[in-house]
Amino acid sequence: MDGETAALTARLKKLGTTVISDVLDNCGYPEQSLASAIKPLDRGMRLAGPAVCFSGMAIAEARGAALSTYEMDRHVTPGSVIVIATNGHATSAIVGGLMALGFARQGCGGIVCDGGVRDVQEILDIPLPTFSSHVTPLNSNRWWQLTGANVTVTLPGQASATVTVSAGDYVVGDADGVLVVPQAIAAAVTAWAEKLAAIEETIVRQLTAGEPRSTVFQANPRFAHIEKLR
Repeated sequence: MDGETAALTARLKKLGTTVISDVLDNCGYPEQSLASAIKPLDRGMRLAGPAVCFSGMAIAEARGAALSTYEMDRHVTPGSVIVIATNGHATSAIVGGLMALGFARQGCGGIVCDGGVRDVQEILDIPLPTFSSHVTPLNSNRWWQLTGANVTVTLPGQASATVTVSAGDYVVGDADGVLVVPQAIAAAVTAWAEKLAAIEETIVRQLTAGEPRSTVFQANPRFAHIEKLR
């Protein structure tokens, strides 16, 4: 991870997904949230970092040669977030404790998968921030295979049918969900989100002091600093 990417990742880790979501909504990117079914294994888990993307499908539906899951390890870089698109596979786990441990030892910043995981306690003990749609004891050997590494993928969206994720896009996740911030706009979105977070801190102080919400919101416009990007 280069210095610019590392710095942006560190800034994004300090921001909540709700603040980033509001910025994306107001700058013209309202459909960047992954489906609400994709949740952290523990509500305290947070992740942020550039995506490295993988794709696969059910063995019964797959065409062509499968890739070894070791291919994932070859593409992991320190701080990167592994994004796995299962293409509708809902039977087995895609990630287990041993795989997660291997990723963590390479410095992986977390995992986002629209399918299942297993060995939950092992992953919590590592700990490695992991977001998935479900948990199951079934492993993937008989059920699912990796078909693409370092490729652009699509995962189910919350405000749209799918969300596209490309290598280098920033993925941010916490208890409220997972967002994808396109690489091209990440610097602007981060700066606007930081300013929005500061405005909301002021709003919290004034509301806590007992000022009326209508007065506080009028005095502290939250989105006026955000520019339209499309």
